Amino acid sequence: MSDRQVPHERLQPRVVAYWILADGFGAFAVTSLAWFVGRPLLAQHWDAWSPTLEHVLRGLCIGLVALATLTPPLAYARWRFAYIGDLLLMRYGILFVEERAVPVKRMQHIDLVRGPIERLFGLATLVVYTAGNEGSAFRVPGLKASRAQELRDLIVQARGDGRL
Repeated sequence: MSDRQVPHERLQPRVVAYWILADGFGAFAVTSLAWFVGRPLLAQHWDAWSPTLEHVLRGLCIGLVALATLTPPLAYARWRFAYIGDLLLMRYGILFVEERAVPVKRMQHIDLVRGPIERLFGLATLVVYTAGNEGSAFRVPGLKASRAQELRDLIVQARGDGRL
């Protein structure tokens, strides 16, 4: 991407709370299952089970919950997008930063996704499907619902044929 094509728009800040809630629920479910079901079964049926392994399992559970809590603010800090000319530009990632520039002519169709928690936060995810196999669908999460609709309409208009 050239300097004039650097994505500059940010996601809605409330996407951080949404991600923490969604990721935290998943982490809580996995750690609860591991701690309250897996640990007793392992302790009962595995002769090598020891207090040390119990501490390791506890550490893994705490680490998973911490990861679900710490990564959303980092992901939000990196996410950028822009619709410039006939390109949808994105830059995202924590350890590995990915940049995408998708031309409108390669877009097959666009969906707006708003799950119940996203609706609660007033957010939407723009899902763009492109021609080709690798990376043929990508998401721009954490958009204000009206901005997601506006982007969808701009892309449909840029295609000029009313299809998407």
